[in-house]
Amino acid sequence: MNLELDEDLRMLADSVSGWLKQYLPFDRRREMRGGAAMRAFWDEMQGALGLAGAGLPEAWGGFGHGSQAHMVVAEALGGALAATPYIEAAVTVGTLLERLGGQDELGTALAAGKVVVLGWEEAQSRGDALSVLTEATLDGDVWRLTGTKRAVRWAAQADTVLVTARTPRGLGVFRIDGDVPARDYRLIDDHPAADLLLDGTAATLIAAGDAAAAAIAAAVDAGTAAVCAEGVGLMRTLLDDTVEYTKQRKQFGQALASFQVLQHRMVDMRIQLEQSAAAAILAALRGNDPAAVSAAKAQVGEAARYIGQQAVQLHGGMGLTEELRVGHYFRRTTAIENQFGDADAHTRRYRKLKVA
Repeated sequence: MNLELDEDLRMLADSVSGWLKQYLPFDRRREMRGGAAMRAFWDEMQGALGLAGAGLPEAWGGFGHGSQAHMVVAEALGGALAATPYIEAAVTVGTLLERLGGQDELGTALAAGKVVVLGWEEAQSRGDALSVLTEATLDGDVWRLTGTKRAVRWAAQADTVLVTARTPRGLGVFRIDGDVPARDYRLIDDHPAADLLLDGTAATLIAAGDAAAAAIAAAVDAGTAAVCAEGVGLMRTLLDDTVEYTKQRKQFGQALASFQVLQHRMVDMRIQLEQSAAAAILAALRGNDPAAVSAAKAQVGEAARYIGQQAVQLHGGMGLTEELRVGHYFRRTTAIENQFGDADAHTRRYRKLKVA
């Protein structure tokens, strides 16, 4: 299997990383809190790079590079700690619409940078996209939704909100018409999110049945694979910052990096990083293999915890300050541990898939 990026993907990676290095220095990212500022940054980035279309079909106005482009972009975003709706919109919803077919209007909007998000997770889901209790019932000619969608990232900043719900024909995908009843908040990683409080909320049915269920599962797997790539970018920066800090910080007249016990810990961090990078690449290349996605998420979840904790500890008290970026990256890696299901959930899923 060829794991090398082709020329187009290398150019994409370089352009995204270069733009972020120039326009998202850490000082700017540290001050960027709240959904309005983050949405404005996404619009700025989209205007400069047309990033939303990187992995979307050419028929929608995208670049057509698929899951490998999603991996490249997500890793670059993670490396810069860029808070954007790329994974929620372009990756997750983009995959959903592509699998459903016949959704060119929404697909074209996505490629143009519009934020379309999918509310799929509920209290009992734990990463299982098909575990849905929200119900859709017909009230005359109008579908009405009842249930709660948890931690829907970017919901309040979205141009369009989609949700999953059960119908008499099986699992369905709905577009919510009008304002979305929600409780907004900010997550530990500063990303905006909301609980959608659906109590007879009017909605339009997009698709229902086995095909819709398969599309939902594929969409969430695509988002999971992308967040694994983002995690790799985050962990790479955490490791690089830690190595550099231990070279500069001295104790007992010697640089911390000269102590063998600390060298061993940083080698362990490197091993965890490279294992995660390999797993994330495999998940992107095998986009239709749920087992590869779960294996990657389990690995990245464990590695993110280990590398994040080690980075903070090796920085000492400075690792928890606002001035250094290590603490900010640690909060995002902590969020990634649970986003799209935690390591335990994906380990169980992997075993179940392999036994089946």
